[in-house]
Amino acid sequence: MIVRSSEINGPVRESADVCIVGSGCGGGASAKVLAEAGKKVIVVEEGGYYTSKDFDATEQTAYQHLYQQRAGQATDDLAVTVLQGRCVGGSSTVNWTTSLRTPDFVLEAWRRDYGVRGLSSKELEPYFERVERYLSIHNEPVENHNPNNRLILDGAKKLGFRASAVGRNTKDCVKAGACGLGCPYDAKQSVDITYIPDAVKKGATVFANFRANKIEVTSKTKRVSGIVFDHQTQKPKTNFIIEAPVVIVAASAINSPVLLLKSNLANSSGELGKNLTFHLTSAVLGVFDEIMYGAGGIPQSAMSDEFLNKNHDGGGFWLEAVPVYPTLAALALPGFGSIHRELLHQYPHIGATIILVKETDSNGRVTVNDHGRASISYTLRDKDLGYLKQGVAVGARVQFAAGAKRVITLHARLTEFNSPDEIDHKLAASNWGMNEIGLYSAHPLGTCRMGSDPRKSIVDDHCQTHDVKGLFVIDGSVTPTSLGVNPQVTILAIAEKSAEWIAGNFTDIKAR
Repeated sequence: MIVRSSEINGPVRESADVCIVGSGCGGGASAKVLAEAGKKVIVVEEGGYYTSKDFDATEQTAYQHLYQQRAGQATDDLAVTVLQGRCVGGSSTVNWTTSLRTPDFVLEAWRRDYGVRGLSSKELEPYFERVERYLSIHNEPVENHNPNNRLILDGAKKLGFRASAVGRNTKDCVKAGACGLGCPYDAKQSVDITYIPDAVKKGATVFANFRANKIEVTSKTKRVSGIVFDHQTQKPKTNFIIEAPVVIVAASAINSPVLLLKSNLANSSGELGKNLTFHLTSAVLGVFDEIMYGAGGIPQSAMSDEFLNKNHDGGGFWLEAVPVYPTLAALALPGFGSIHRELLHQYPHIGATIILVKETDSNGRVTVNDHGRASISYTLRDKDLGYLKQGVAVGARVQFAAGAKRVITLHARLTEFNSPDEIDHKLAASNWGMNEIGLYSAHPLGTCRMGSDPRKSIVDDHCQTHDVKGLFVIDGSVTPTSLGVNPQVTILAIAEKSAEWIAGNFTDIKAR
């Protein structure tokens, strides 16, 4: 069953075989696998439980209820906005459906550089296939691409760059454009309508608006404790304690290290919360004569990965489309006063292309602030800055090749091009420091890094912490490096594989 906090009238005291903190891709997939294996599973989720009846396809509702910090989460210096889900289903409820397998060169780097075993492309193949079947992942036919995605396919083709449709986890999609706001039609096969309901059918219990604050380990069990929040006011209502021999932390690369740091667990390496990667993202905006209306149709269905690992250095960038929702666009558009107003008048004619950097030398850190919440820092270094600059230039050229009359970057000081000939010298004169250009991330990863060496990593290749047997981390925080693709398929595949191992070895794990 799924229990809202409105149904809770007093302190909650429960026991289970497995307690899972977080209900996104890592937590949801783990819950399903373990519940189907006959384990008593309890999931605690900080956010609320919402269904398609609650989704009205407006930013006002979505940002307030479905996102961390009402979509205002950012690094401490406010240089990078970090968009994450905060609800049953986690970020899968609000992502734009792009579903891609982990590149082979990334998995090979994990084996070579971090000693990760069991996660080669061959060994993950059955899990990728399982996830793709279960979530109806498929590429869209040509006629389904909206103009904002079409410009990537057309512009890249004219420039001789590789571009293609991307996998999407949808079924009977009506192309309403609301993927990032919660799908009102249950077409997006997100965790909240797939893994979680199937886990519940097998006996799992999901508690919404339950924030885990601490994990305690005794000789016999583990205890997860925290606060129950009122669904409406978000004020503390009561408290809870869940006891279980196995605990899975699946609270994201931002909040999983926070919980472990507050619990003084799993940090003998000193690496907990470090190694944060973002797929650091910026955008270029093309102004077209024709109506683009980037908020309509399928938000994200095409990409160009021509420059991903092009130099065989594990880095680079790729291009995707982004839904141009009005509030998000107004916040991202550069300029002030009349300049900003003029750009908003062009809103229906704007096409937006995002540049996502696969980091090689940049990273950040998550620590705990004075309020017990995440403090996020990030340092952009030279090599990845070079890829960001190159990506913005390539994105602008793709826009022009697709027919844009002018192209604008997200620099704080208005930077626009009226022809491709202006791109290089204007970008060379631009400021590229943090807070000088709009930067975003929807893919925080890496803060509980996986690896074979306990001195350099947090979890082993089954996602069990090196320090505490029976304590697992299963979410995007375990990736040893930046991925170079949208992460949900990677997280789901690792979660299914790790949860299977837990189920198969449960007696031994419990005995320890």
